[in-house]
Amino acid sequence: MMFHRRSIIAAVAAVLSVMASFGHAADAPKRPNILFILVDDQSPFDFKFYNPVSTLHSPNIDRLAAEGMVFDGAYHMGSFSGAVCTPSRHMIMTGRTVWHLPIGPGAKDHCPPEIVQNTIPAVFNRAGYATMRTCKMGNSYEGANKLFTVRRDATKRGDTDETGSAWHGEQVLNYLHERETAKETKPFLIYFGFSHPHDTRDGRPELLEKYGAVNHTDKDALPPVNPKQPALPANYL
Repeated sequence: MMFHRRSIIAAVAAVLSVMASFGHAADAPKRPNILFILVDDQSPFDFKFYNPVSTLHSPNIDRLAAEGMVFDGAYHMGSFSGAVCTPSRHMIMTGRTVWHLPIGPGAKDHCPPEIVQNTIPAVFNRAGYATMRTCKMGNSYEGANKLFTVRRDATKRGDTDETGSAWHGEQVLNYLHERETAKETKPFLIYFGFSHPHDTRDGRPELLEKYGAVNHTDKDALPPVNPKQPALPANYL
């Protein structure tokens, strides 16, 4: 399941409505595994399935989008915080709009006190799913995050596999291997979040080279210009 930050409510509503139709584990002999992918501050227009003329390469994500589900008709409706990721990730976990969250103005009047028991991990746990999460630290709904049965969170924004977002991918692969070894038969929900491309935008040098980019650290000088660099979007100012 793929979506960008502007498609939060549609994604969560779809997930929870599907879960409502599943019922309890004993009621449904065959239920799908769900891989829920979230990136941090990624523009949807970087991907060809949202923007066919994008010059960026994302073959694995493109394949997942082609074989899975993409949401493109829902939008983030503003924020009561400069850190837009904070309300957006609460929206993801609760399925509620930005002004009806357990944080922010009027929370006591606009959000039921038992909402944490109706968040994504709580609903999937009750439905007999194994729930796993790997994502960045902070800017999220901790009450919901700690309900995942397996949790491997860390903020990884470096330029190596160990310090960058590849680390999150390794957590998912390790978890799937552990399930296979243990012959786990429960269906799974994996909440797979990346720490990139949020500032600082460090990346593996060999991947950046494809776009004429470098991990620039000199605050007193501009990074070098390279003809391979993608053109800036019209709204860059």
